[in-house]
This record gives sequence, structure tokens and C-alpha cells, in this order.
Amino acid sequence: MSRWDEGGAERLSAPRRIYDGLALALLMWPATAGMWLLGSTRTWGFAPGLAISFLGSLLVVARPLVFRVVPRGFAPAGFWIFAALAVYVAARVPAAAVPYAARWEALRWICLTAAAWSWTQTAYRSRRWQGLLFVLLLSVAFLCLYATMQQMNGSRMVLWAVRPEQYGMRASGTYLCPNHFANVLAMLLPVAAVLLFLPEAGFPLRLMAAYFLAAAVAPLYWSLSRSAWIGTLAGLGATALLLAWRRGRAWFGAALLGLPLLAAVGGWLAWQALPGVQFRVRQVLEKKEESGGIRVPMWRDAPAMIRDRPIAGFGGGSFVWTYPAYQRRPKHHLTYDFLHNEYLQMQVEYGAIGTGLLLVGLLWGTAGAAVAVGRTRNRAGAALLAGAVGAAAASLAQAFFDFNFHVFPNPHVLAWIGGVAWGVWAMGEPPGKPAPAWRRWLGRAGALGGAAACAAGVWLAVAGGMAYFWNLKGELARERLDWDEAVAGFERASRWDRGFWQPHLGLGQVRSAQATWLRDPDPDAERAGKTRLAADAEAGLLRARELNPYDMAVALGLARVYNVRGEPEAALAEFRRAAAARPRYVFYREQVGIQLRRMGRDQEALETFRKNLEDRVGGEISRLNVRLLERKLAREAAASAAP
Repeated sequence: MSRWDEGGAERLSAPRRIYDGLALALLMWPATAGMWLLGSTRTWGFAPGLAISFLGSLLVVARPLVFRVVPRGFAPAGFWIFAALAVYVAARVPAAAVPYAARWEALRWICLTAAAWSWTQTAYRSRRWQGLLFVLLLSVAFLCLYATMQQMNGSRMVLWAVRPEQYGMRASGTYLCPNHFANVLAMLLPVAAVLLFLPEAGFPLRLMAAYFLAAAVAPLYWSLSRSAWIGTLAGLGATALLLAWRRGRAWFGAALLGLPLLAAVGGWLAWQALPGVQFRVRQVLEKKEESGGIRVPMWRDAPAMIRDRPIAGFGGGSFVWTYPAYQRRPKHHLTYDFLHNEYLQMQVEYGAIGTGLLLVGLLWGTAGAAVAVGRTRNRAGAALLAGAVGAAAASLAQAFFDFNFHVFPNPHVLAWIGGVAWGVWAMGEPPGKPAPAWRRWLGRAGALGGAAACAAGVWLAVAGGMAYFWNLKGELARERLDWDEAVAGFERASRWDRGFWQPHLGLGQVRSAQATWLRDPDPDAERAGKTRLAADAEAGLLRARELNPYDMAVALGLARVYNVRGEPEAALAEFRRAAAARPRYVFYREQVGIQLRRMGRDQEALETFRKNLEDRVGGEISRLNVRLLERKLAREAAASAAP
């Protein structure tokens, strides 16, 4: 671990204070305002957050280029392993199953790494760290008050949206999913508990910690998130173990023996006193696999994916696109964006290399934090590090059952906590020797490269967000049958982001619809118009397939184009492609049979619909077609057998 050298305690000038304040305000966005955008789980929520956070990191990284004297950079234990993991994620983008999705994931990883570095470099100053933690606790306390208001009013409204029916009245604050909201509370509870008994925190922050604890306990219970309850126990336990480790071996041994007993007693009391705990735990005891929803069936499908790409994985963001071909156990075909287990999904998307880097980084970081807590004389740094380890343990425990690291604000909360904790710890360590001239020049070169990378991140996030915006406008216009506005939106989207496949898909769908419905009194003119529009549609759809070969909406669009052009065999091939790639998707399976009927191949159509029913994939369309085709073929057989 590096040590602070020159400039660690200098009195900051007004420009420097303004500069640092602006950088910190920008870094705060994901874990404050980002939470109020329905958890920033969609592109319109996380794209601005990426750009703003990258901009804040750019200001921090560029400080050696702007000011003459700044503290030498400090890297927490395990940081460079995670930085190497972020570089690996970015390097895998071109080879990913869907490069566009992989690029967003790479931006998330790099943004989080840059934010963790930036928090550590800027949060170390006395009184600054108290204010930063005060803001974080206050921000989440507002979410808790909002969740309490929802509960008291019996409302499923989350800001301007309705909470999905499957969650019922489970508290979720400004998130649509209660588990994501509860994850933030589980991370902050160990930190608040530590601050409550830390004199160095000062009266305002300790009072804020007490207020947060009072505001958060009931919403955490109302969330009915079993994984968050487990995470809370893991987080508080990890913090207590580290603080006991600091006190001595006897304390640590007593904590090892006493904490499980304390957790058991607390669990028994909760079972006796809290109906929500009884309800959620009884679901596991009585229904077992069904209580986890689609988790266990998906986990059982995952080994087949891992065997196909064991070393490097499918690439970031690929699960939602590649899983349908492996889906066997979930009963219904739905869009599953995540595997609900971060470690399995890490292996699926990044292979043994990515998972190995992750595990090494976690082990190194945990060991480094334990050593730092045990050896330092800085009580505030040790206590905050113990709380930060508890926050990480809470999130890592919940990650066995959820995908909280993919919810944009949540890992930024962890980066905020960890950066402040390591910064305060480093502030209390002896200053290092002044860096030689060559090292200062090397640091400036690194600052220049880091600033350039952050600037690139800002641009990519803005461009991706604008492409999303114009594509959405195009889709809305297409639904209104406003073809000209739709085409204009799709063309603008593709100009903003040439790797985004959906504008090409939308343009192909528009041209396909126009070709289908084109009518002209002149048959030759109509035929020429249909041919031209079908060719434009095919070009757009083939470009979309090139950018994302796993989106079977492209195959559906191409099939329609080929039917318009009078190429039924080509259309049948596209329907079969989609059905093979989505074997549990009823619509694509039935389209194969419908196309066969359209081509007059009734026997093959009958076999297709029967196979759908045999595989428990067919719906009412398959059942109806089986009856109709059986009668039709029987009549034809009887007619041919008659003298």
C-alpha cells in the first residue's frame, strides 16, 4: 500500500476547494440522484450517471496536471487487481457475443473503478469525510422515509411508475425491485453502526447515523428481502469480527463463538415477533425450490453455458441474449436479464479468467483490510475500514441470490464507502518519502492517460444515451404509424452510435411494413415499390443481425420480408432459425408451423404443432391447428381412397 507524501495536510486554496467540491458533487450523482431514477436500471437512468461520474473522475485524475502539488496517489489493497479486471472486461468487448451490450458493461466497470480511485484520493481530508458520509446517509434516509410513506399509504406507486404486481406491498423506496433497495440498506447499516460509537465522527454525523438506523430498520423489514436480511447479518458480523480482531485474539475468539449464537437468538426472536419473517421463511421451508422463483431452474441451466465458454465466457451483458438457447428448466419463456447469482453470471460472461481475477481481488482486498484494521493506530480509519468491509460482505452475501452489482447506484454506494474509509485510514499513516522526479513525471503521464480514458467514457456514455433517446423516439413514431418520423429517429440513433443494432432493426421493420401495405393502381409501379422497400428492409435487418446475431426479432423481420418478396423457403429458414435459438418461446415455434401451412406442407405443419405440444411449448394456436390439420388430412385421405 502506498503512503501519502507531499501535500497531505496543506491548506487548500479557494480554486482547489471549488475544484475538489465540483469533482465530489459529480461523483455523488450515481448514489444519490441516480437512485431516484427508479434505481437507474434502464439506459435513460444509468447513461447520464455514467457520463457525470466519469466527468467527476476526470477532474480527480487530472489534478496533477492542473495543480502544482497534490498528494501522491494511494491504491487500496486489491485495487490493481480490480483495475486489471476492468481492463480485461474492456478488452473482451470486440469478441463478445453482443459487443454493444459488452461495451455498456465495460463502461460500468471502468466507471466504478475510476470512482473508487477518485473517492480514495479526495475523501481523506479532515472534516471532509464526515460531510461525505453525512450526505450519503441523509440521501438514503430520504429513500427510507419515502418507503415508509408508501407503506403507510398502502401504495404500489414508485414515483411515476407502478411497482410490478409480483412484489405486492414489499417496500422498495424509489426502486421498482425491493431487493435492490434493501441491498443499499444492508450495506449502510454496518457503517452507521460504527459511526454511532466513533467519537472522531463528530456529533452531527453520529446523530445522522442514529437517525439513519431509526429510519432504515422498518423499511428493511418491509422489503421482505431474504437475501438482504442475510446480507445484513453478514455485514454486521464481518464488521464486528474485524473490530474484535483489532482488540486482540481473545476478543476475536469470543466473537467467533458469540456472533453465531447471537444471530440464532435474533433470528428466533424475529420468527416469533415478525409475521413477515415467518411468511418469507415458511415459503423456503414448505416450497423450497418454488420459493426462489426462477432462480434455481436458471442456475441448473447455467453449467451448460459454462461448459461451452469456460475460459473467456460469452462477454459482458451477453446473458440476456445467449441464455434462451440453453433454457430448459424454467416453465415459461420470459426475458431473463440476469442469472440472479453474480458469481455464476461472472463465470458465464467472463469465464475462468474474469472469475479468477474477481476472487483474487476479493481475497487480496479482504486480507489487506484486515491487516490495515489490526495494525493502524488511526482509530477512525480502522473503524471506517471495518464498516466498509461489512458493507462489502453484505453485498457479496446478497450477490449469491440477486444481481445487485448490476444495479447502477448500488456498487457506487460501496465505492463511496470504501473510498472514504481507505482515504481516512491513509490520512493517519506516516507520510512516505518524497517521490523522485522520474516518478512524478510518470505520475503526470498516468494522469494524462487516465484523464483521456475518463473523457472517452464521458463521450461514449453521452453518445450511447443519445442513440437510446432517438431510437426510443423512432419506436414511438413507428407504433403511431408515423413512418417518416420513425425513419428520422432511427437514422439519428444510428449516427450517434454505429454499434447499436436496434435502429437498424427498427428501420428494417418500418420498410417491411411499408412494403407489405404498399398499394398502387399501376401493378408495375406497385411491384417495383415493394421490391425497393423490401431490399431496404433486408439491408437494415442484415446490418442489425451483424451487430447482434442473437436478437431473433431480426429473424422475424427477415421472414416477413422474404414472404413479401415471394421467397417462402427463405422465410421458413428464418422462422426455423428463431425457433432453434428460442426453443421455449411459443411464438417462434408456432410461426414455423404457420409458415408450413402457408406453403401447403400440411403434414409437416401437423408434425410441427404436435411437437410443440409434446414439448409443452405450444399454446392454443398449436392445439387448434392440430385439430384442423388432422381433419383436413383425414378428409383428403378419405377422398383419395374413394373409388
